[in-house]
Amino acid sequence: MSKDSREPQEVTATIPYIGHAIGLFWYRSAYYTRLCQKWKAPIISISMFGGTVHIVGSAELMHSLHRQVKTASFWYLEARFTAELGGLSRDASRKLVANLEPASEERSLLIDGLKATQQSISPLGGVDDMIRTAADVVKARLDNLAKEVGKNTSTTDLWAWVQHEITVATTESVYGPENPYRDSKVEAGFWNFADDNITLLLTNFLPRFIASKAFNGRAVVVRAMSSYFANSSQEHGSSLVKARYLALSSEMNHDDLARFECVNGIAIMTNTVPTAFWTLFHIFSDPVLLEEVRKQVRAITKTEKSPETGVLESKISLMRLKDAPILFSTQQEALRFRATGSGPRMVMEDMVMGNDQYLLKKDSIVIIANRALHFDKETWGETADSFRADRFCGKVPGNAFRGFGGGLNLCPGRGFAMAEVAALVAMLTMRFDVVPVGKVWVEPGQDLNNMTIQIAPPGRKVMVNIAPREDSREEKWYFES
Repeated sequence: MSKDSREPQEVTATIPYIGHAIGLFWYRSAYYTRLCQKWKAPIISISMFGGTVHIVGSAELMHSLHRQVKTASFWYLEARFTAELGGLSRDASRKLVANLEPASEERSLLIDGLKATQQSISPLGGVDDMIRTAADVVKARLDNLAKEVGKNTSTTDLWAWVQHEITVATTESVYGPENPYRDSKVEAGFWNFADDNITLLLTNFLPRFIASKAFNGRAVVVRAMSSYFANSSQEHGSSLVKARYLALSSEMNHDDLARFECVNGIAIMTNTVPTAFWTLFHIFSDPVLLEEVRKQVRAITKTEKSPETGVLESKISLMRLKDAPILFSTQQEALRFRATGSGPRMVMEDMVMGNDQYLLKKDSIVIIANRALHFDKETWGETADSFRADRFCGKVPGNAFRGFGGGLNLCPGRGFAMAEVAALVAMLTMRFDVVPVGKVWVEPGQDLNNMTIQIAPPGRKVMVNIAPREDSREEKWYFES
């Protein structure tokens, strides 16, 4: 078959036919970054699994890609991913992937659901209520921690602690007073499903046995979510779960809705948890940064004696969290510096990228190598490969930051997630010291096994001692709107 001269340069592997597959298995998503850094081209192609994969490693092509959002479709892959990973029925799966072709003018169930999500957690929707609920949960749980610890310390695995705290705060804010994740078995089931979902996704033969951890975990969550919808519990939940139910329930039964919601947990939690972990890791391991965070949070905190009790009350302003820009810049820098994921797109019909430079053929796959973009020194400067907490306090390169996706595929929940993490960081840093067991912070590396997440967890446990700060013990702490 003849090849058009505009098709991206194809790079071959050392081992013919299977070399790229071996590289992907060995290095996971980092393989795409390695190829980009080796070949130093805006876009390259590889042949793998009988198809063509185009790897984009340059910010200069992002605008072109964003303009052709239906032709280079993330939505199509999202629909397929949701249907297969959730184990949706054949009917629901068919409806979810329908009408996503570039030329289609029919309504799409998937896009209707995405629009409902975007509207429900926009500033004009119910996102402020969700942030308020999450912050209240954070405050209450840190109150309990302070009581349990007293003047002593609590030794814990920082990753496990952050995972649980974010799970509780997020699910309470989304699902409301009948939150099914209050059952520890549901929480454990979800994380068994989420942590091993790549095995389930790639296993069509006997998944109950080959991917039993993820399969059984999903079953626990699906049962709980199905009961949640059967009891109309979403009516007491957030604007998000109400809107999604309204958009999808006319086309899906409760079992399929529960399966969809189980997969949606990946969207609302699996990237927020590592973002929170790495943000806290970088803050507490850097005394200068920690002091700056505390200084900025103190500036948005009102402290006064209660006229009734005489006790000092410190109230952190939720409305002014962005007046402590280091809270958000550190998160974004963690997303940039610790990025391990990729942005996949399906080419739905032949398309041209750039200034009529690159021809991509129908049915090929586009992979945006996030880490290659994030570590490009021509874009980010000579400090691209180092962590700078204040990097996002100023202007940053357009289209080069992929922490929340880009274009019409920007994560709709990014505002909520960042505010939730900022609230946790603000309250925790003001009230507690977090010190590693052994007194020295050690870089734990990252576990790259799960290729479906954008920011990987630590490669090793980070054991820490958490203790109330001396000067915060006599204060009562709150968030105020």
